[in-house]
Amino acid sequence: MDDPLLRGHLHHLLLDAGHGRRPDHVGGAACGYLDAAQLLLAARDGHGLARAARCLKRAGELSLKFKQHDLRERATKDALALAERLLADADAEGRPLLVVLETLQTLGCDVADLAERACSLFTHDVDVRLGLLGTLRKDAPPSRHPEIDADVVRTLLDAADTADAGHRRLYFLTQAATEAHKRGLPDLRARAEMALQQTTPEWTSIRTEGTIPRAAVAGQHALVDTAPDLRTALWRTVQETHPVMRAQAELEADGALEGLLRIPRSRINPAGPVFVRPPADADDDHAVTMQVRGLGLFGILTAVQLDRIHERFRPDEWEMTAALAHETVLPEPRARILARAFRYYWLEEFDAAACVALPQVEQILRQLLRPQVPVVSVARGQSPGGVDLMGGLLQSMPKAGYPADWSKALELLLVDPDRGMNLRNEILHGLTGTPPRHHVALILQAALYLLSYAHGQRMPPGTTA
Repeated sequence: MDDPLLRGHLHHLLLDAGHGRRPDHVGGAACGYLDAAQLLLAARDGHGLARAARCLKRAGELSLKFKQHDLRERATKDALALAERLLADADAEGRPLLVVLETLQTLGCDVADLAERACSLFTHDVDVRLGLLGTLRKDAPPSRHPEIDADVVRTLLDAADTADAGHRRLYFLTQAATEAHKRGLPDLRARAEMALQQTTPEWTSIRTEGTIPRAAVAGQHALVDTAPDLRTALWRTVQETHPVMRAQAELEADGALEGLLRIPRSRINPAGPVFVRPPADADDDHAVTMQVRGLGLFGILTAVQLDRIHERFRPDEWEMTAALAHETVLPEPRARILARAFRYYWLEEFDAAACVALPQVEQILRQLLRPQVPVVSVARGQSPGGVDLMGGLLQSMPKAGYPADWSKALELLLVDPDRGMNLRNEILHGLTGTPPRHHVALILQAALYLLSYAHGQRMPPGTTA
């Protein structure tokens, strides 16, 4: 076979498939990649340098994995030659050089000098420069690490200053603040946070289902399509851990402080350029903002599932009542009311669906909590007593043993007037127009989540598997 790249790739496929003698395929694949790299470099094609760098990377990985010392020496020699060629070419792109330097590091070479030269030449592509600084740091002495760390943060800050869109600027500033925090650079972190305070993201609302990747939509469809019956399909619209809260909970458990949601924030005092720190235990404003946006996206996925349930089962009011009803938590008369809310939703009567469903969510929650925490206060003196309303009930969920992440998500969804969606109050008090489809889907999902405990799909507090 005349094409060395094709020959090397075929040997590699046979090696992965376990066909034939392994040493023959290892040598054939690595030599094919190395020969292909030389042909690509000789052709001087515009894309040849990048493809040659990838060929050298594959050959180097094979030589290391299968301990082929001769092939390793050849891959190292060719990679060093390509690195020097790229550094000498004023018009070369930085990405092939980054691949070559990473390959040389994998092969055990010290590339500090090469990376130092590369960092001074390739300054326009932020991703390439960050990668080159990372390779430099690996081989540089520890005494140089603070300087390199500062260069990383400054690269991100410079990228933010030249970003052509608000969300890109927000992303770079967030990365800069995160890296500055991780690397112990308080001055640069303060500079990034100050810039963040003055940056407003361009997004203002959740867009249509085009925002959701097709694979995610297909996954929601599959959950419904594989359910054996209507009731199981309904329970599959909810998860044990609320997805919007999962990432933050995992980071808190690990003690990590990374990403947009985990940067400790400051507020700017409008009376002057003085930082005002919130209490240590206060929720991060940016974290809550992102959680609320996440709820909106999660609502779109929930709407996809509810639509699929209707498409597959076409349940009437009686079938929905039978699927939802529970003797204690949701007796049949109330289950029929909630079933009508679902029917209204599928008829796209979103006002009616939300107004019918919200009181049932509150009642289901009250009945679930009744065995674990007080939900009714008796009259004492001048106090007439009464029942806990939605806000108090949601705050009581963790005390009763229910997951705190769902309690927080439902609080943001239903009753938080400051930073949450506040759907319960906005809708039932007539303070908003027709709620969007994905908001109503979240309300119906809240009812299903709570009912899943009553029906034994999740372990109620105080029980064991």
